Amino acid sequence: MRQIRPYISTLYLGVAATVLAFPLGDARSQSVEPDGTSAEARIAAHIENARRLAGTELTAPFEFFCVPGNARPNDFSAPPLEPVRLFDNLYALGNSETVVYAITTSEGIVLIDAGVAAEVEPVLLPGLVELGLDPSDVKLVLLGHGHSDHYGGASYFQTTYGARVGTTEADWGTIEQSAASGRPGSTPAPSRDLTVREGEPIVLGDTTITPVEIPGHTPGALAFIFPVRDGGAGHVAGLFGGTVLAAAYTPAPGLTQYIDSIAHFLDVAAREGVDVEIQNHPIFDDTPARLAALAARTPGDPHPFVMGADGYQRFWRIVSECMQADILRKAAR
Repeated sequence: MRQIRPYISTLYLGVAATVLAFPLGDARSQSVEPDGTSAEARIAAHIENARRLAGTELTAPFEFFCVPGNARPNDFSAPPLEPVRLFDNLYALGNSETVVYAITTSEGIVLIDAGVAAEVEPVLLPGLVELGLDPSDVKLVLLGHGHSDHYGGASYFQTTYGARVGTTEADWGTIEQSAASGRPGSTPAPSRDLTVREGEPIVLGDTTITPVEIPGHTPGALAFIFPVRDGGAGHVAGLFGGTVLAAAYTPAPGLTQYIDSIAHFLDVAAREGVDVEIQNHPIFDDTPARLAALAARTPGDPHPFVMGADGYQRFWRIVSECMQADILRKAAR
């Protein structure tokens, strides 16, 4: 696994106590902290950076992560998502706050995540059928990270349809530890199958998926980059599968690692030209409004999930800046 070096970025204090914002070109924001810089000044600088990056069109991640008290975990009791085709080869279904994505290829379907076990038969299978997809065509289930709301349904597709299940070596361990915990309601693990590694593309038929290791939320969390089609237009989607929702829910070492993972992921995303943002926990990217815009879209309208390569970079840098502010708040308590 790629080695991650944790850090918290810092800044200079300018003349007359004016706080200089960090450079906006890199999620790592590697300024140097002189003696005497207050935590409050560093927090304010991160938040100001995030505000500038957000502008007027990317306010959702700013308001979720940078406004204290707004960040929250996903709601396990959220209603099902109305199954929807996002692109010609990409579909969304499952729980409205823990989404499962289906990618169609020339040799079958790839699922990214499989939701909780209890929703497979009442939600996922009917959702696939409603979208015109045959559940028996699912050949591969890739897991964004090893928590039960993502791996829970994987065993069903593995045992019923022979689908392969893939995650990193580290998160196979996360899954197996969770399944063996004996805690009430613990979810059985799928059989250990495909081990996913960064630098080893995943190919099914005519589709290549690029995995990126993003430890932090779990030791083996993954992001996925893959092509999508919108009529005659091609785009590249990015799904960061190890979302951390707030410092309150994750120990500080995982958070500092998460900042580095965002920076690493954005390096890969820039190289691959990612311009489409999707989430397995779509609670901070204005997905409901984008789905409404997609439903009302007429020929010639822009696709609401295409934010451009620059917009995609800015989106995740906002999250990084806000999270760095949250780390500093947590350390100052």
